Amino acid sequence: MILLGFARNTIDLDLLVPTARRSAWLDLMRDLRFRLYHGSDAFAQFEPEGPGMVSVDLMFVEDRTWERLSAEPLERDVAGHPVPIPRAEHLIALKLHSASSPDRQKPETDWEDIRQIIRICGIDSADPGFREMVLRYGGEKALRRIESF
Repeated sequence: MILLGFARNTIDLDLLVPTARRSAWLDLMRDLRFRLYHGSDAFAQFEPEGPGMVSVDLMFVEDRTWERLSAEPLERDVAGHPVPIPRAEHLIALKLHSASSPDRQKPETDWEDIRQIIRICGIDSADPGFREMVLRYGGEKALRRIESF
């Protein structure tokens, strides 16, 4: 969100990981001395053991989804390094999926993120392709909510 231009008061790093690489990432986080404090099939949340480090959330996506997201990423500069991030519409799809998860404790955070992505990126909610994507990942209720922004 921050790399798209929406400053948030979060102090964690969210990473998308292909499900096929789940084991390798869990091993890496353990080797880097992060402690798993919450996990599910779709997420793994870690807190650092050392000072000066941030929490890391891994979101596992199916390989087909990973291929779509990584085929057309945006690039942003982070400390002099190009970092691929999902395109705005892909990030909205991920947020819609997250907001509708029964395990999600604060779906309103996802909805505020969706509202801000639409505003910052100038997305036209009347665009047929965008509407189709919202219907696919969020349904009619999500589309009505987005239209009310």
